[in-house]
Amino acid sequence: MRAFSLDRSNFRLWDGSQPDDPEKIAEQLELHEQHIDPNATPEDILYELLLKAGFPLTTKVEKVEMAGKEVFSISDGALLICLQDEITTELIKAMADADPLQVICLDSGFKNNDQLKANAVQTFKVRNRGKDKESSIVFRTV
Repeated sequence: MRAFSLDRSNFRLWDGSQPDDPEKIAEQLELHEQHIDPNATPEDILYELLLKAGFPLTTKVEKVEMAGKEVFSISDGALLICLQDEITTELIKAMADADPLQVICLDSGFKNNDQLKANAVQTFKVRNRGKDKESSIVFRTV
């Protein structure tokens, strides 16, 4: 049995209270380079993302292997959450092949490789061609 308690977010919140102050904006950008609490466990992040994606805490969660990496499959594959430190082209393809409704990856898993991230976005766009909006895969990073 699992017990949950309400706690603060594992993600830093953007402070937009001074939008016209370039120094404050620069400070916020620096804080968000590493926006995940370093003390957060993978389970902390997993369940926060699960809730933010609209799933209840009672939803079935299982670990599956895709392209040699661990991915969390939520509600029999409706949502895939990847918390890997290194995302590969093969992993993106394997997640797209699973045809989930949503895929969430940690932005840090792309290791500042904008080309890999852009290719991931395009992979999911290609998978969505010919699908109606309700069955399209939503891909996002946090």
